[in-house]
Amino acid sequence: MRIRIDNIECRCKDGRYDIIKWYTNKYYGNEEAMIEEGYERITNPDGSWYMKKDWFNVHGSCFADQESCYTIATLQYSSGEGCCDLITVGSRVLDLKKKDRKAFFKVYRLAEKQIRQDNGDNDEW
Repeated sequence: MRIRIDNIECRCKDGRYDIIKWYTNKYYGNEEAMIEEGYERITNPDGSWYMKKDWFNVHGSCFADQESCYTIATLQYSSGEGCCDLITVGSRVLDLKKKDRKAFFKVYRLAEKQIRQDNGDNDEW
Protein backbone atom coordinates (compact mmCIF):
# COMPACT_ATOMS: atom_id res chain seq x y z
CA MET A 1 0.00 0.00 0.00
CA ARG A 2 1.19 3.47 -0.90
CA ILE A 3 -0.93 6.57 -0.46
CA ARG A 4 0.64 9.94 -1.26
CA ILE A 5 -0.90 13.40 -1.17
CA ASP A 6 1.49 16.26 -1.92
CA ASN A 7 4.57 15.70 0.31
CA ILE A 8 2.94 13.23 2.71
CA GLU A 9 2.86 9.47 2.09
CA CYS A 10 1.87 6.33 3.94
CA ARG A 11 3.71 3.21 2.87
CA CYS A 12 3.97 -0.32 4.13
CA LYS A 13 7.37 -1.90 4.43
CA ASP A 14 8.03 -5.16 6.25
CA GLY A 15 4.52 -5.10 7.76
CA ARG A 16 5.02 -1.62 9.19
CA TYR A 17 2.94 1.37 8.08
CA ASP A 18 4.92 4.60 8.14
CA ILE A 19 3.63 8.08 7.35
CA ILE A 20 6.53 10.01 5.88
CA LYS A 21 7.23 13.53 4.66
CA TRP A 22 9.08 14.02 1.39
CA TYR A 23 11.32 17.05 0.83
CA THR A 24 13.71 18.24 -1.87
CA ASN A 25 17.15 16.67 -1.52
CA LYS A 26 19.66 19.52 -1.49
CA TYR A 27 22.53 17.19 -2.41
CA TYR A 28 20.96 15.78 -5.59
CA GLY A 29 23.01 16.87 -8.60
CA ASN A 30 25.39 18.99 -6.48
CA GLU A 31 28.48 16.81 -6.33
CA GLU A 32 30.52 19.10 -8.61
CA ALA A 33 29.40 22.22 -6.72
CA MET A 34 30.57 20.66 -3.46
CA ILE A 35 33.96 19.83 -4.99
CA GLU A 36 34.24 23.50 -6.02
CA GLU A 37 33.46 24.42 -2.38
CA GLY A 38 36.43 22.37 -1.19
CA TYR A 39 34.89 18.93 -0.59
CA GLU A 40 36.94 15.88 -1.49
CA ARG A 41 35.44 12.70 -2.93
CA ILE A 42 36.65 9.67 -0.95
CA THR A 43 36.12 6.17 -2.37
CA ASN A 44 36.02 3.22 0.03
CA PRO A 45 37.51 -0.20 -0.81
CA ASP A 46 33.97 -1.61 -1.19
CA GLY A 47 33.20 0.95 -3.95
CA SER A 48 30.99 3.22 -1.85
CA TRP A 49 32.01 6.86 -1.59
CA TYR A 50 31.42 10.06 0.31
CA MET A 51 32.22 13.75 0.14
CA LYS A 52 34.42 15.09 2.94
CA LYS A 53 35.33 18.56 4.11
CA ASP A 54 36.91 19.06 7.51
CA TRP A 55 34.77 16.97 9.89
CA PHE A 56 31.67 16.93 7.66
CA ASN A 57 30.89 13.85 5.52
CA VAL A 58 28.06 13.26 3.03
CA HIS A 59 27.58 9.66 1.87
CA GLY A 60 27.38 9.13 -1.89
CA SER A 61 23.85 7.73 -1.63
CA CYS A 62 22.68 11.23 -0.67
CA PHE A 63 23.33 12.35 -4.26
CA ALA A 64 21.17 9.65 -5.90
CA ASP A 65 17.56 10.82 -5.46
CA GLN A 66 15.75 14.12 -6.06
CA GLU A 67 13.75 13.67 -2.85
CA SER A 68 14.51 12.50 0.66
CA CYS A 69 12.08 11.66 3.42
CA TYR A 70 11.69 11.17 7.14
CA THR A 71 9.10 9.38 9.25
CA ILE A 72 6.42 11.49 10.92
CA ALA A 73 4.38 8.68 12.46
CA THR A 74 3.69 4.95 12.41
CA LEU A 75 0.31 3.22 12.25
CA GLN A 76 -0.11 -0.09 14.09
CA TYR A 77 -3.26 -2.15 13.67
CA SER A 78 -4.85 -3.26 16.96
CA SER A 79 -6.96 -6.36 16.28
CA GLY A 80 -8.56 -6.11 19.73
CA GLU A 81 -9.82 -2.60 19.03
CA GLY A 82 -10.31 -2.98 15.27
CA CYS A 83 -8.46 0.23 14.54
CA CYS A 84 -4.98 1.69 14.19
CA ASP A 85 -2.87 3.29 16.86
CA LEU A 86 -1.01 6.39 15.68
CA ILE A 87 2.49 6.63 17.11
CA THR A 88 4.17 9.94 16.35
CA VAL A 89 7.88 10.63 16.18
CA GLY A 90 8.46 13.40 18.67
CA SER A 91 6.69 16.62 17.69
CA ARG A 92 7.02 16.13 13.92
CA VAL A 93 3.24 16.18 13.38
CA LEU A 94 3.02 19.45 15.29
CA ASP A 95 5.90 20.90 13.25
CA LEU A 96 4.13 20.42 9.90
CA LYS A 97 3.06 23.52 8.01
CA LYS A 98 -0.68 23.92 7.38
CA LYS A 99 -0.67 22.41 3.86
CA ASP A 100 1.33 19.37 4.97
CA ARG A 101 -0.80 18.98 8.10
CA LYS A 102 -3.97 18.85 5.95
CA ALA A 103 -2.34 16.27 3.67
CA PHE A 104 -1.19 14.29 6.73
CA PHE A 105 -4.74 13.91 8.05
CA LYS A 106 -6.09 12.98 4.59
CA VAL A 107 -3.39 10.32 4.21
CA TYR A 108 -3.98 9.13 7.78
CA ARG A 109 -7.72 8.72 7.17
CA LEU A 110 -7.22 6.83 3.87
CA ALA A 111 -4.48 4.62 5.31
CA GLU A 112 -6.52 3.80 8.43
CA LYS A 113 -9.45 2.73 6.24
CA GLN A 114 -7.23 0.59 4.00
CA ILE A 115 -5.43 -1.06 6.92
CA ARG A 116 -8.75 -1.89 8.57
CA GLN A 117 -10.02 -3.43 5.32
CA ASP A 118 -6.81 -5.41 4.90
CA ASN A 119 -7.32 -6.80 8.39
CA GLY A 120 -10.96 -7.82 7.86
CA ASP A 121 -12.66 -4.85 9.52
CA ASN A 122 -15.24 -3.57 7.04
CA ASP A 123 -17.24 -1.34 9.36
CA GLU A 124 -17.84 2.14 8.03
CA TRP A 125 -17.02 5.00 10.39
